Amino acid sequence: MKNLLILIAVLLIQGSLAAQNGKPAKGESVLEQYCNRAAGVPPRDANAHFQFSLWCSQNQLASHAAFYLKETLLIDEDHEGARDSLGYIRYGSSWVLKTELAKRSGGSGSRRSSGNPAETEATPEIVITKAPSPGVGKAPAAPESPAATKEEGTEESELTVDANKFAADVVRKKEWAASLSETLNIEFHTYEDQDFLVHTTLSTAKHAKMKQLVGHLKNSKKLISSFLGIKGKDALLWPAKVQFVLLRSEQQYQQFAEIVDQVDYAKNAEYGYTNEEHTTLWQPESTAATRILATDAITYLNGTDRRVGWWLKDGIAEQIIGIAKMSRGKDARDKAYFYRNFKTAADVLSAENNEDNIYYLLESQEIKRRQEKRSRAMAMTLVDFLYRVRKSPRYLQALLRDLKGEDAPLAPPEDDEDALKTYWLSYVNFQEKALTIHFKKETEELDLLWKRHVIETAKKYSAAAGGEQRARYNPRGRNRSD
Repeated sequence: MKNLLILIAVLLIQGSLAAQNGKPAKGESVLEQYCNRAAGVPPRDANAHFQFSLWCSQNQLASHAAFYLKETLLIDEDHEGARDSLGYIRYGSSWVLKTELAKRSGGSGSRRSSGNPAETEATPEIVITKAPSPGVGKAPAAPESPAATKEEGTEESELTVDANKFAADVVRKKEWAASLSETLNIEFHTYEDQDFLVHTTLSTAKHAKMKQLVGHLKNSKKLISSFLGIKGKDALLWPAKVQFVLLRSEQQYQQFAEIVDQVDYAKNAEYGYTNEEHTTLWQPESTAATRILATDAITYLNGTDRRVGWWLKDGIAEQIIGIAKMSRGKDARDKAYFYRNFKTAADVLSAENNEDNIYYLLESQEIKRRQEKRSRAMAMTLVDFLYRVRKSPRYLQALLRDLKGEDAPLAPPEDDEDALKTYWLSYVNFQEKALTIHFKKETEELDLLWKRHVIETAKKYSAAAGGEQRARYNPRGRNRSD
């Protein structure tokens, strides 16, 4: 009897392995096995759909394989396997077809070669003159006994900063730039003030593009201060000077990204990216600069680095970027900025039917794995809604302070998976309680009102965009035409 059971087990295992290898079990046709497998594919599992598409492809079911690839992307727009199978490649924060990217690269190369030779020589390539140490891209250790300096306005700021640590951090960042300059054979010119430390490969720190960047950073600080209720031009919003690297051309920017930060696809719509302690740019008005300033200010709000929900940081950053774009209003894309975000969020909420509580929906990892544009649109519209509920920014500022206060649960170590899950649930509950207290509405009511606000605003902007005039967004809650 025992031997018989062993034989049956072996046969079952062989049948299972044959099925996994894409071979039909004995006596079962490919079509029959396809039907059996299709019935067992989990409806919301992107990876299961992708694996089944591979099985279909291996068994000469081409049309079925194509169908399940498309289904994979409907569930997870960023599924790397499906994107690769369909001929896409990551390009910044989006995906493009490899053939299209090759055409773009070829086109841009031909344009550069057809221009003035002097212009192409004006931007030297980054050349490594000695092997980069393992620490390239990371700041060197701080000196043991830094000279203590005190920044003006520190006493009036809500953010308490240790003067010795502050000075040591500045020294460390300057040493990082100096070591890079030597290693990469490029010359950095440095601009420094109370808030910012900018290294540039432009001909001088007083270059017009540098002035443009500094003006952009100061304007962003002003908007962030206003949004967070922090007064005074000398107020400190960050525990250390925020560090930027401004490169003179897109070519040099791409080389810097690959050599220093190992970022393969740095070209994106924001003309910049953030890695560890520096943000690298090649355009002075990059929204990447505004984004890191806003998220860092909220992270360290009121002198604490306790966690704040990603949706609150991203939402406020997106609001500030939108307000800055509207104030410049250079083209139609700037004027339609809020409309695009509201339309994206409305599509998501309509598709989701708002089955889940909005805070669970936002905090879940699913939405962060999807396209960044979708996540940011959801976050921005929720912040916009909360801003309007009481017609005053004071409630949003008070909410931020509560979420950073002593009552907020402390996050466990990153390597403790079970503790992190428990923490996540407790933090979501904590957020809900804080929102209920500040906005005097139950969670279910806020859910419904947010969805209604998003869909109605999207319709209003859509109608305005369809006519001769475009709606212009006013953060105070009114809309007017250009």
